[in-house]
Amino acid sequence: MLFDMERPSGFEPYEVLVNLIVPRPIAWVSTLSPEGVYNLAPFSFFNALCDEPPLVVVSVSRREDGRKKDTAENALKTGDFVINIASEELLEKVKITSKDFPPEVDEFEVAGLTPVRAYKVKSPRLLESRAWLECELFRHEELFGYDLLYGRVVFAGAESLDYGTLKPLGRVGGGFCRIIEINQEP
Repeated sequence: MLFDMERPSGFEPYEVLVNLIVPRPIAWVSTLSPEGVYNLAPFSFFNALCDEPPLVVVSVSRREDGRKKDTAENALKTGDFVINIASEELLEKVKITSKDFPPEVDEFEVAGLTPVRAYKVKSPRLLESRAWLECELFRHEELFGYDLLYGRVVFAGAESLDYGTLKPLGRVGGGFCRIIEINQEP
């Protein structure tokens, strides 16, 4: 199969990317609006950029009408966000929070999840998450129909650094995946 990504015909570039860049980690991003409303939404266009300083990036698509999503709006207005690591048992909650709710809706409440105070940022972390990264907004870029949120990780917490304990979810194509085997380097 060949794909001219500059002149797509008979395929969507999105489908090629999400099926070839696998697995994609899920950033379950929690933010706080200036009005005090909690927001929680998953994004699978996310990754670490460097470790000194520790930087991550989350790509937040825009709404169909071009408006910024609540995650981007809140991070831009408050200057921070938290990336919660979604584990296998939270899959249904991840799906619930992926829906496009109005800004006044608290996704924690809708999904039956618990926001708790983060250690260094204003945005809440997710109590049910086994690991999280607290981020200060380092940079924002508008790129095509996306808001790129670069976060400087200022604090992290984890139940463990063992994948068997964390059981992180990922994305493969349009579906979800779990890590079933880790091969350690000799």
